Amino acid sequence: MGKKHFFKVGKKLAVSLVTLLCSFLVANEFFYLPADADEDIVVQIVAHRGYSGAYPENTLSAFAGAYACGAKTVEFDVRKTKDGELVIYHDDTLERLTGDKTTVADHTYQELLQLDAGEWFDKDYRCERIPTLDQALDLLSTTNMRVFCELKNIGDDPEFAEQVYDKCAQYDMLGRIVFLSFNYDYLSTIKELNSNQPIMLLASFGKSTLPAKYPAEYYGVNMKTLTPKTIKAIHEAGSKVYTYAPQNKGQMLSLQRLGVDGVITDYADMSAL
Repeated sequence: MGKKHFFKVGKKLAVSLVTLLCSFLVANEFFYLPADADEDIVVQIVAHRGYSGAYPENTLSAFAGAYACGAKTVEFDVRKTKDGELVIYHDDTLERLTGDKTTVADHTYQELLQLDAGEWFDKDYRCERIPTLDQALDLLSTTNMRVFCELKNIGDDPEFAEQVYDKCAQYDMLGRIVFLSFNYDYLSTIKELNSNQPIMLLASFGKSTLPAKYPAEYYGVNMKTLTPKTIKAIHEAGSKVYTYAPQNKGQMLSLQRLGVDGVITDYADMSAL
C-alpha cells in the first residue's frame, strides 16, 4: 500500500511510519498492568477509534499511531455514504468537521473527500481525509493487529452488515475481526453468514440479563453502568466483557479489579498518561 494512504507529515507520524514499516516482531497481546496491581490481573487494551487521544479519531493516522505505540487491537466505526461507499466515521453528523448537521449518508464519498478530517483535532493533521473501509483494512492487513469493527446503527439497511462482512472477507481478515454493534439485528446477520464469527454486543446499560437475551462472544458495556453481577453473568455464559472508555490509570485499575477482560480506550498507550 502506498505511503500516501496512511502517513501524514509531522513528528508523531514520522515515528509511526518507521515503526509500521520496520516493526512486526511483537506477537503478544498488549496489556497495561500497574505496578501495584495483582500480578494475575491483566486487561487487554483496545485502541478506541485508533489512538484517538493523540491523533484525529478514525483516521489512518490514528490507526498507524495505535500500532506504533504497541497496541494489538484497534477499534473503528463503519457507516455508508449516499452512493454506497463504506467509510470510517463515528458521529451521526459531520458537525465537528463542517459545523453543520448533515450526515455521512447525505453525501457521496467524493463530496466527503472535500472535508478535512484532521484539522479540527490539530493543524498538524490538516488535509487528513475520512478513510474508506477498504483503506483501513488495506493498512491494518499489513500489521498483526486484531480489529474491532463497529457497525454504526444506520437504520433499516438489509445489506449493510453483509457488505461490511464481505469487505472484511476480501482482505482475508475475518480470523482477527470481531464485529461490534448496538444493533443486534446487524450482529444476527453476521452470525447467519458465519456462525463461528465472533460478535460483540455494545450496551449503554450493563444489565445481567444481556447474555440470556442477546447471545454473543463479547459484550462491550458502558463503564458507568457495569456491575460485578453483570460481569459474573457474562463470564458464566462463557463470554468476555469489555468496557468503554477509561481515560486514566485510576479508572483502568478500578476496572481491572472489577474483573473486566478488556477496555476500549482513547489512550492506547496508557503509560503515556
